[in-house]
Amino acid sequence: MNLKLIFTIYGAYNILLGLVFVIIPAQAMAGAGVTPTPDLIGTQQIWGVALIGIGWIAWGLRGAEGNESLVGVAKTFFVFTSLTLIMTVYHFTLGFAGPPVYINFLINLFVLVGLFMKAK
Repeated sequence: MNLKLIFTIYGAYNILLGLVFVIIPAQAMAGAGVTPTPDLIGTQQIWGVALIGIGWIAWGLRGAEGNESLVGVAKTFFVFTSLTLIMTVYHFTLGFAGPPVYINFLINLFVLVGLFMKAK
């Protein structure tokens, strides 16, 4: 597995998820078992913009394979992805589950393993 593939998957996933959170936040929350409220919708949209930015950065790193500083970037993404997985597991414990949460967990786990293999 190479970093180009990892950053392509991670970038595309975060951009798409961010767009969903910005455009249809109530439906995204309902799919995860969360009752949408105006405050939560606002928070979801802000998080969506952040995800678009993270995805855009990852997408831009696809062509940087072989760059020495790329290992440092992969380590940073490893930390971020680890925190995302920890938060997802926390949501499982709160009872928020469903296809969107499971998909988020699996994609982030896949990326985390790939980043670990490349950043060690």
